[in-house]
Amino acid sequence: MTERNAGEAPAVTPEAAQFAQRTERLDTVLALREPDRVPFVPSTNNLYATHYPGLTTVREWMTDPTCMIPVMERYLKDYDPDLVWTPSHFPIPPMETLGYKYSRWPGPYWNLPDNTSYQYIDGSFLDEDLYEEFFKDPTLYLMTKIVPQKMKGLEGLAMLNPYGMVNQCVLAYTPFGLPPVQEALRNLIRAGSEIMEYLGKAAAVDEVVRNAGYPTFGSASMITPFDDFADHVRGLLELCLDIVIQPEDVDRACALWGDMTIPAAIATAKMSHQKYIFVPLHCGAEMFMSPDKYRDHYWPVLKRCLEAAIAADLTPIVFCEGGYTSRLDYIRDIEPGKVIYVFEDVNLKLAKEKLGGIACIGGGMKTGTLMFGKPEDVEEEVKRTLDIMMPGGGYFSANTVALDKVPPENMHAWREAVEKYGKY
Repeated sequence: MTERNAGEAPAVTPEAAQFAQRTERLDTVLALREPDRVPFVPSTNNLYATHYPGLTTVREWMTDPTCMIPVMERYLKDYDPDLVWTPSHFPIPPMETLGYKYSRWPGPYWNLPDNTSYQYIDGSFLDEDLYEEFFKDPTLYLMTKIVPQKMKGLEGLAMLNPYGMVNQCVLAYTPFGLPPVQEALRNLIRAGSEIMEYLGKAAAVDEVVRNAGYPTFGSASMITPFDDFADHVRGLLELCLDIVIQPEDVDRACALWGDMTIPAAIATAKMSHQKYIFVPLHCGAEMFMSPDKYRDHYWPVLKRCLEAAIAADLTPIVFCEGGYTSRLDYIRDIEPGKVIYVFEDVNLKLAKEKLGGIACIGGGMKTGTLMFGKPEDVEEEVKRTLDIMMPGGGYFSANTVALDKVPPENMHAWREAVEKYGKY
């Protein structure tokens, strides 16, 4: 070994140099300038499990994420992305321990094949005439009314009365002697341990990716209060109807929800030393609400999330599901050079016109073309998009919907086209 002289800086590894180069490229487009090349940023779903048959399955991935290490080594070598969707998933063991009713996952619990996609099932757990009861004590309502509906293993929580627990008479703790309550507590402890084990393994896989020279995103996320309350309490369709029938209740509920969830999401991201915070949107799509309803009831709580993240020195990567062209005038009302918007369906020319100089834009590679087109179709789509989005910088090439099954030749065509036509 060659000895290093005192005071001499340690040698920079090739992986560290590549990490720095990719980070600089991403920072440049975030700052709305032109980098050396348009960054290549695939957004994956189950692609990691389905793209390399024989290495792993979705079920195995959702059970023990360390199975992803050889998968990620192959993926990075094959496609060399500039930013990598973190290889973590929803863990199966705690979902089965808790008896989660409103999702489906692969394996014998639901009798589904091992490469089945995880699927969330929408449900409504708060009737329209019960908002006031919810507002009186949201925490108690969630713990004793909603959680027991959603988790078979936590039905005993409906028997608890926290107000009695501060009484001078210890008889108020009687429910903790009841078998359903004791079962719920055992399930909570077991699920917590299972989650901690899974997160530790997922962090180890993420570290493998970063040590190979690739920045990651997706480990930290923040759900806008409208989407979060819709998905887990009121129901998506029900809440979108409520903004017409009882809009004051919607605004009040989202404000309360944000009071707790926004600081918690930011604290988690900071604790895990994340640079990016992923913000997936779906309720704000054009199919669910008119532009004026978006302006009055959706954008205010989304803007609150983004401003809180920015204030915490986090970069929001906002995935705008569905049609978003009619939302462009609203989402441009944000501090310039601090937010990334990735679009599924938007008029790219108008997005460039409205958001250029305001926000970094990702998207433009239709997932449908990747899945069902030919390599020449992929290349042409990249060229058309770059003609619109490249000038002035502030753009990276991303797919419109997270990837599940894509022919390798189309992934290679996408990467090669960005490399060929995306240089400044």
